[in-house]
Amino acid sequence: MVIEKIKKNMELMDGVLKIERLSNEDIKEIIDIESNHDNELIPVINEGVKECFRRDFSLVLFKNSHFRNPTNPTLILTTEDGRILGHDIFSKKEKEELKNNKDAYFLSDDFVIYKENLESKDFNPKKQYFILPPVEFSELDNIEMIDNVISSSPSAQSDFYLKKKYNLPEDPKIASIIVSFSLKK
Repeated sequence: MVIEKIKKNMELMDGVLKIERLSNEDIKEIIDIESNHDNELIPVINEGVKECFRRDFSLVLFKNSHFRNPTNPTLILTTEDGRILGHDIFSKKEKEELKNNKDAYFLSDDFVIYKENLESKDFNPKKQYFILPPVEFSELDNIEMIDNVISSSPSAQSDFYLKKKYNLPEDPKIASIIVSFSLKK
């Protein structure tokens, strides 16, 4: 079956610990968890998970630090008018370039804020949001029967739920990624 072929393809990737198909119960629980971030000081909007669950099938991949870095940011700090204030970074080259940039400020080793975007001429401060965007997952591009492949990082609460459900330790060095796709018509 298609799911087994995809799981075997993904299991060959460095850093993959376990892969499970998400049940309807899992999807409903994750949707509930992800929708409960509206009242936080800086709300977290998981656009990636929303996009994943628009696909026919969703898997959860548990990974360790040997897994490849994402191809684009997985966490973006933005304002309600779309101004990007900062995002996570993974490439050593980008980190080095930004360390020498006087307009970049590191909140942590892997999250940068752009000072120029913080300075607003608007006297009405804009509401800020953390966005978890969809991320490409090109490792499945060679599988002919599927398309619309996308991945996303679940929030910390959804990650905790998934680890507990699929018997993985609550270890910060283990992370979950939701990988979703549709069957070609």
